[in-house]
Amino acid sequence: MAKILIVDDSKIITHSLHSLLKIPGHDCDIANSLKQTKQLLDKDTNYQVALLDLSLPDAPNGEIVDYVKKYNIPIVVLTGSESYKDEKTFREKEIVDYVIKDGSFAIDYAASIALRIIANETTQILVVDDSVVSRSYIKDMLELYNINCLEAQDGKEALELFETHSDIKIVITDYNMPNMDGLELTRRIRTKYKKSELAIIVTSADTQKRLPEKFIKSGANGFLYKGFSKEKLYLTISQSLELLDMFQHVLDKANKDFMTGMYNRRYFFDEGTSLFKRSVKKSVPVCVSMIDIDKFKNINDTYGHDIGDLAIQEVAIVLDKHLDSKDSLIARFGGEEFCIIHIGRKVEEVHKKLEDIRKDFEQNILKTQKADIRYTVSIGYTNKIIPLLDDMVNNADKALYNAKNGGRNQVQLFK
Repeated sequence: MAKILIVDDSKIITHSLHSLLKIPGHDCDIANSLKQTKQLLDKDTNYQVALLDLSLPDAPNGEIVDYVKKYNIPIVVLTGSESYKDEKTFREKEIVDYVIKDGSFAIDYAASIALRIIANETTQILVVDDSVVSRSYIKDMLELYNINCLEAQDGKEALELFETHSDIKIVITDYNMPNMDGLELTRRIRTKYKKSELAIIVTSADTQKRLPEKFIKSGANGFLYKGFSKEKLYLTISQSLELLDMFQHVLDKANKDFMTGMYNRRYFFDEGTSLFKRSVKKSVPVCVSMIDIDKFKNINDTYGHDIGDLAIQEVAIVLDKHLDSKDSLIARFGGEEFCIIHIGRKVEEVHKKLEDIRKDFEQNILKTQKADIRYTVSIGYTNKIIPLLDDMVNNADKALYNAKNGGRNQVQLFK
């Protein structure tokens, strides 16, 4: 649970921010003064971000910032002052952002920055620069923004890091570097990663004409001349991450089942077919399994479709607990039926894994407001390699049919 601290003496402001930030997985504490803030921090300092008003009844000159800063909490300043001097003073205190409360959009913006800071906890950015000073300068700013940072001293070292870090979302690269410069690095990255998967931000002190255009045409998302401010860097990063989030949202809507969050049947055959062909070509073991809730109609008829939906969602939770996405592709085929491709595991390993899943459901209790529900699943699987993935799915389905006819709550191998 991410915790957010909101400090403002305006009830309208605190109510508005609370409404924007009180979403699943986030909890907000509100204070109207420095005194109340101290009371909250005496109890708990585990806040992921704090939104602080500079002018409070008992702290009219921004004293709240210095107090909260002692707890290493990322800070977004809220103020009604448009004084450049004030802004410069507080930005030097290593706050994340300075927001002037001049309308509803400013409040929306402040809330979006707070949510971004929380989301950044799982964001990985690679900084590539042959200058230790430049890397440290950017790294310090990124860590203040709650971002995890990797470093490389040239393009060649950066590409090597991609071999062990598949979760890099943004690359911030210098242009002029030994071994491999930023332009070549940008081109190399774009042969493997689309703009929908990873963003590239270029920094350079080189002022040659048309350099930004050259990078953009090679696949960069943005260009910053060195000497850029912290605010400029944060804005560029935020825009890049928002764009990546939008791409991911569109992909999820197309490829994932809305109820369970697991891949849908279409994605299973699109991606699974390629995975299947690559594995067969390399003689890597492949198994396909089908899982189905036993007597699912009885759950719907007895407790209603809303409980039936919870039972389906529980299948996704249990499967996610037992299976690793590195060697399994899981999809909801529709209704109460799920299909899995297991890659690189011997048939004995797959059988044990499927038995563990079956036993988990046998012992599991789904607690709902209407009742505590118990149900089992039947599982069919095959390890017999045949030319088409569709045919392996059909054979797994036949084994599932045998498991149902054999008394349910069992695992059957296609023979």
